[in-house]
Amino acid sequence: MEPRVRVAVCLTAAERLLLVAHRKGTHRYWLLPGGGVEVGETLVEAARREVREETGVDAEIGRLLIVCDAIEPAGRHLVNLVFAATAVVAPPGFAGVAPTSGAGVNPPLDPAIDEVRWVSRDELLGLELHPPIAGAVAAAWADGFTGEVQVLGNVWAADPSRPDGRIEPSGR
Repeated sequence: MEPRVRVAVCLTAAERLLLVAHRKGTHRYWLLPGGGVEVGETLVEAARREVREETGVDAEIGRLLIVCDAIEPAGRHLVNLVFAATAVVAPPGFAGVAPTSGAGVNPPLDPAIDEVRWVSRDELLGLELHPPIAGAVAAAWADGFTGEVQVLGNVWAADPSRPDGRIEPSGR
């Protein structure tokens, strides 16, 4: 099975980070906005497209922050590349360019997304984030997204809510 490349972004405003929630059955978890790179698309193009599709925000993609793999024992392999980003244009009525609370933003544009929400650093550390890189994201955020690129290796962890232990990260 070929590795799948997934890009994601750390987009912050007013000391809050933009996250998206996915739901698989009764299991709900959070991700940084992002998804799979399509054939012929650069990493930056994919990140910009995915943020727009999932949140409606047009973003300027910045530097690479985090690199990690999620390699399941059954063989599925995701390569995750996380970039810094800033909002350039938000859709009309977007409640999140200068958030004052963790309240949700507009209804998500992507049907796979259950919720789009701004969170504080403390909230981030208490959420189930896939891949499980909340600590690395918080560290990059604390450095103003200017520190060294973090290379985390394999961060796969079994999902305790599934009988087979498999994690279902969004590899779109």
